Amino acid sequence: MATTIDRQLVGYLKDAHALQEHVEAALSELLTTVAEEDPDICRRLGRYAERTRAHTREIEARLRAHGSAPSIIRDAGQLFAAVLEAGLGRSRRDPAGRHLRDAYVAAHLQIASAEMLRRVADRAGDAETARVATSVCDDAHAMSEELSDRWDLAVEMSLRQHGVRDVPPPGGDR
Repeated sequence: MATTIDRQLVGYLKDAHALQEHVEAALSELLTTVAEEDPDICRRLGRYAERTRAHTREIEARLRAHGSAPSIIRDAGQLFAAVLEAGLGRSRRDPAGRHLRDAYVAAHLQIASAEMLRRVADRAGDAETARVATSVCDDAHAMSEELSDRWDLAVEMSLRQHGVRDVPPPGGDR
């Protein structure tokens, strides 16, 4: 049975919504972890979390415009994965730096998801969904660049969490 492009678009919207829910949970965990380490990145992550929540609401609106709603099963799966990931991280003494790594990966997942959604929306003639997807992608690219500038912080946080004292600066200069 063939599916229409509109049904495919709704599927991509549901996937994007589930991913947004996961990113929101991951950002919440990261914000808790880095709050004391780097207030500047914490503020930036906070703004990104706000934008992510706004994008989630926009995606929900696009789903309603197509006569659909978020997939409870997809969202629950993503949320369960995020909660499990956070819980396992604490039980393994997961270094705070790993949360920065995970946020970087999540931003790139958002980029991939948004690029696919935008292209399907364009082909379906849904300019508003394409606009939302472009906005998600732009914000995720910006956050990815912010996080890329923080790899040294991630390493320092990780080393300190594992008890390494007097963490040497980058480049091995002691």
